[in-house]
Amino acid sequence: MNKGISEYEKYKVIRPIIGESKYDVNGFPIISKSNLESQRWENINVVGIQNAAPEDINNNSLLLMFNDDYRLLRMWNNPLKYVALFQTYYAISTPGFSFSPDMNINVIRNNVFMSRWLGKTWQNYGCNVYPTIGWCLPDTYDICLSAVEEESIVVISTLGCKNNREIFLKGFNEMKKRLKPRLIIVYGDMIEGMTGRFVNFRYKDVLNTKYYQYHLQGISQIFEIGEVA
Repeated sequence: MNKGISEYEKYKVIRPIIGESKYDVNGFPIISKSNLESQRWENINVVGIQNAAPEDINNNSLLLMFNDDYRLLRMWNNPLKYVALFQTYYAISTPGFSFSPDMNINVIRNNVFMSRWLGKTWQNYGCNVYPTIGWCLPDTYDICLSAVEEESIVVISTLGCKNNREIFLKGFNEMKKRLKPRLIIVYGDMIEGMTGRFVNFRYKDVLNTKYYQYHLQGISQIFEIGEVA
């Protein structure tokens, strides 16, 4: 008996968005800004995607999704597999697929689309989703900074950016100009010249073993850095 198209085939081939979604000029589903900022950030723990576990108490944890692309693609290939787990977290970021200046623009476009598509799908399942934003050179801004509502809480990574500080800051400032984020969650060290309202989780807080992670806890308070007069 033919049971019709499987769930895997629906998401592997057709790729619909579950629930209603608005799309931007690139055809990317727009991630709605989160209205949740009820918990004090000094009480929020940070967990890397590789340490996500259903047996943990996750309702005061932010799940960050930075890892090798081939690992993140597991969520793209099976996007509903982790929904129940993600629903247990205070908030989750979207996958931080890689960007680099030597990438073909169509690869960058696809990486942004996958991140936005997954984020919006999980958002439609009731997850509190913060979009991860990355960028390369100015010709990527229209793609990389798209499909995110203004005044959202956003996540960025500074790993590997210190040697390209000018390129990073130019994109960072363009991100602030276009998106006007009300809070920027920084994964990695702060880079001189960044201004805004931040929460900062350091690299070692996220990627070390669970034992060490729980002792460091990755807790950080909101702080602001103003423009130099």
